[in-house]
Amino acid sequence: MRLETKVGSMDVRALGPVAGLLGGLCWVVRWLADAAGTTGGWSDSLHWAGLGLLLLALAVVGAGLVSRSALWLRLIVAAAFPLLVWSIYSVLRGEGDAIALEGAIGLLAVVIAAGLVLVGRRAADPAVGGGGRHGSHAAR
Repeated sequence: MRLETKVGSMDVRALGPVAGLLGGLCWVVRWLADAAGTTGGWSDSLHWAGLGLLLLALAVVGAGLVSRSALWLRLIVAAAFPLLVWSIYSVLRGEGDAIALEGAIGLLAVVIAAGLVLVGRRAADPAVGGGGRHGSHAAR
């Protein structure tokens, strides 16, 4: 049994970088608003939205770490990888300023996700040299 990785016309693997980019932006905006002293009731909303999107991105990354033939293992790693990252975050946070740490993590997520989105677009764009067939028997 093969699990399809497409939802409509969107590849599920492409959802990871997009979710990471949006989640990271949520945490960066919250961090900047806190630094400017303009946080309001929407600050908690940005925290939870960013957390959900980043956990989704981590689940997609986790599922991608495992061979596609073992669906049950992909599901387990997709759930375990975000939990592992969350435990590391909890140790780093300690009693410090959570908003500043989340802002830094959000900035890191934005940079990584933006790079993955750009690499994915470049690989899919035949005009840039990607998306073609590779190998000695590839039709040219």
